[in-house]
Amino acid sequence: MIVKIPPCPAHLDWESWQLTVYGRRMEDSWEAAARRAIEEFSERHNAEVMDTPYSVIPLRDETTQAYTDRVNRNLSYMTPDYNIKTTISFSYSSALINQYEQLREENAMCRSKVREAHIHEQNMTSALDKIKTFKAKARARKIRIQELNEELENRTQMVEHLEGQLQEAHELVNDVQAQVQAIADQAAVEAEEEDPEE
Repeated sequence: MIVKIPPCPAHLDWESWQLTVYGRRMEDSWEAAARRAIEEFSERHNAEVMDTPYSVIPLRDETTQAYTDRVNRNLSYMTPDYNIKTTISFSYSSALINQYEQLREENAMCRSKVREAHIHEQNMTSALDKIKTFKAKARARKIRIQELNEELENRTQMVEHLEGQLQEAHELVNDVQAQVQAIADQAAVEAEEEDPEE
């Protein structure tokens, strides 16, 4: 979110400025942007807000003279316009801002852990998907191997059957050859027996 502060018509020497706030939700961004704008305005124009309710809001940059002046004005009981209510409000605002910053840091850490957990979950899901795919491929290969084994067994049985038929054919050929040889031998004997008579 970008917050633009236009020039002030009552103070022509005040230039326009802007700030950028990053947030996860619009509601949080509005709140953070408003606080940042008030802090930035108070740092830029500390003298103008010194006598306003904004003077009880601590500044972000503790190294500036404006921050020192504001602390001295609100917490030093030696000042002529010391006010206990203002002191309490300033201390309360400081405590709230410190707590807000701490909660913001803890929130950022929690979001980082959530992102890491989400990434880890995605990696685990991807790994599980790969495992499921691998198991599915393994099952398919196991089924294919079983089918090939069955096909091999069938072909082995066919080969054994063909070998049996081939053995029977050999035996049949041998029988036929033996019969042919027997007929040839008998014909030769008969031919020899007929020769002397002639």
